Amino acid sequence: MPAVFLLLRSLVIRLLSSKLAGSAVQFLRRSLSTAVSHLGTALRHVWDRLRSQESKEAILGCVLCILNMHKKVDN
Repeated sequence: MPAVFLLLRSLVIRLLSSKLAGSAVQFLRRSLSTAVSHLGTALRHVWDRLRSQESKEAILGCVLCILNMHKKVDN
């Protein structure tokens, strides 16, 4: 009988932790989506305010350099 109780208890704990983990993942996903949306809007405003083509090309070059550095770290 105690073995059944321990099994049921562990199942309940796993169920609750999986639901909490699922809720946490959904919260993080929503938070990241909102953050990316705000960041995209801010970057669009900055991009629109840049006047010269040279400035835009310089910023794109920096972004590409950063992305390439990040890619090398992943490999």
